[in-house]
Amino acid sequence: MSLVSSDWLEKNLNNVKIIDCSWHMPGINRNPYEEYLSKHIPGAIFFDLDKNSDQNTELPHMLPAREKWEEIISSLGISNEDRIIIYDNSDVISSCRGWYNFIYFGHDKKLVSILDGGLKKWKIENKITTSENTNIFKSKYTAKEKMLEVDLYQILCVFHLKNLLILMTTHLKIRLKSQKSSRK
Repeated sequence: MSLVSSDWLEKNLNNVKIIDCSWHMPGINRNPYEEYLSKHIPGAIFFDLDKNSDQNTELPHMLPAREKWEEIISSLGISNEDRIIIYDNSDVISSCRGWYNFIYFGHDKKLVSILDGGLKKWKIENKITTSENTNIFKSKYTAKEKMLEVDLYQILCVFHLKNLLILMTTHLKIRLKSQKSSRK
């Protein structure tokens, strides 16, 4: 996942699409949309994780169908070529869920980033915020569903099986080490 600094975003506000992907746990008595309307980074659009999830299941935040994702993102004025910066103002780091959605639906991973520190850090640094509406011009977004793609050269997996620790390294060598120590 790529992070951008608040200084970088401040210098590039007019060159990116900014998404507020705030979400709060039920019972917290915070409304992320009302918070967005009150104060957000200039140019930001609000992405509602609840409304923009699969509405045909009782499970929370399941990915919508590809066609629905295209409809949602097109209505937000985002195109496949847009550089997207996602932030949140929540304790559950919901911006990462937004980032994952874009990657899953085929947005170029080099064009999707998370704002390091989110809105909280942005405000601590006294960077400009607004309550003004962001003008949205509908676009035509095309999604390409990416099922789980695993690059074995970037993943380090650790599995615990009873008394064995199996470690798959980046070169796919397998090492076995007994978890029982030879302490006597």
